[in-house]
Amino acid sequence: MSEKMMKKSRGMLAALLGIAIAALTIWGCGTDSYTTPSQAIVTTKTATALITAGDLKGWMDAGLVNKQGGYDRVVVLDVSNNESDGTNKYNTVGHIPGAQLISAGSAAFMDNTRAEGPMTVVGSMVCTGSAIDSIVQNAGIDGNTTIVLTNNAAGFVNVTRAYTTLRYWGFPKERLKVLQGGNAAWAASYALTTAVPTVARSSYGVAQNGATRVNTDMRVSLSEMITYVKAIVAGNTNKVTLVDTVRGASKVSSTTDLFEGTKYTPFDGAIKGSYSYIATAMTSPTGSLTFKDAATIKSDLATAFGTGGTTAMGAATRDATKTFIVFCRAGNYASVGYFALDGIAYYNNSNVDVKWYDGSLGQWNLLAPSTLTTVDTNGVLGAAGANVNIGGKLKAGSIWDTTALMDNLTFNLLRPISSTDATLRKIVDYGARMYPVEPSFADGNQIESADKAYRSSVSGATGGSTSGGGGGC
Repeated sequence: MSEKMMKKSRGMLAALLGIAIAALTIWGCGTDSYTTPSQAIVTTKTATALITAGDLKGWMDAGLVNKQGGYDRVVVLDVSNNESDGTNKYNTVGHIPGAQLISAGSAAFMDNTRAEGPMTVVGSMVCTGSAIDSIVQNAGIDGNTTIVLTNNAAGFVNVTRAYTTLRYWGFPKERLKVLQGGNAAWAASYALTTAVPTVARSSYGVAQNGATRVNTDMRVSLSEMITYVKAIVAGNTNKVTLVDTVRGASKVSSTTDLFEGTKYTPFDGAIKGSYSYIATAMTSPTGSLTFKDAATIKSDLATAFGTGGTTAMGAATRDATKTFIVFCRAGNYASVGYFALDGIAYYNNSNVDVKWYDGSLGQWNLLAPSTLTTVDTNGVLGAAGANVNIGGKLKAGSIWDTTALMDNLTFNLLRPISSTDATLRKIVDYGARMYPVEPSFADGNQIESADKAYRSSVSGATGGSTSGGGGGC
């Protein structure tokens, strides 16, 4: 072979090698698209986490829904509760073609057995890694899947609780979508079906290959919440804004226990420094599955009332905020707030953190010392002027005591159930839920410690799928 031909051959080989390397770079070969999602997300990239029925139809027509392997594949989760008779509209009315049912609704994404702080069990907390692994594997979700969340009714909490929990377990917002208007929006333009899709299980895990993707930065534990509120009271140099998504503009909340729903927490009020922006107001019509746009949500935040029920947040406080923390009673309405801020209003703003306090008031309003009393001024429970115990269970001087971090502190022991029901509230006896020895703050973040240590008991490379195909290299 002549020297000229050899040079030409080497040039062609180099060109082909360059093309191959470029192709591998484009498709993210050797990368984890959940760690660096921009390397893999092309077709399903959207301006916010909200999508339209038309967006989803386009992905469906492109063959992405339940696609076997490859990048930019799509899985639709219909997070719809069963009806009281055990049926589900997924089967009776129909669902979006290819959608897979999560019939437990928001309950599939919470846990009632987890310990945190001084309590051996707290209700409605973020679910475990094994619970998420079960959901994603059954649905055929892998590291290259965009998840679309929808619902068959106005159950906006179902989709937002799913969104928020998946964010905690390491799914980036670029891979999570909520269908604006849910199944009703789809049905307005396209046909529903009762055909149940057949989907191959995946081998994807949220804590695989010696690592966990759990995003503990977006969740606020009890010890962290106490620290945040104390810092706000001390001057709020870190520019943290608390958003109460359940209290409304009233000065005092009304919190029933997370386990015994007919009984109340020992105290109520408003967490110091919090502003009221109720979850149902983040949608239009109110409480529907149609969310407001980013500009409207930000405008609403500026008018959100503070703990006194009179002073609004204002645009200056809103725009100076570096961290928003959303909470409610049981973490559900808080998930609506989290989605509205993380998935819509501040979707592309890397300068603002949005965090979720899943313990919320159902946890916070239990944390009173056993020595705390109030005066029975009217003699409702005994002699007028006598001291009565409010029902707290913490030891005296406990670091977990949150009563001093409340505005409009109100003891439920002497409160009627409502303005139309004069029956006094029954205070829950939660003593059996307490550790005999209270942990320190360092030892009191049991949930996140357990989740960081969790490892998925699945086989297969990260991002792979039992369905085979082009998930890896």
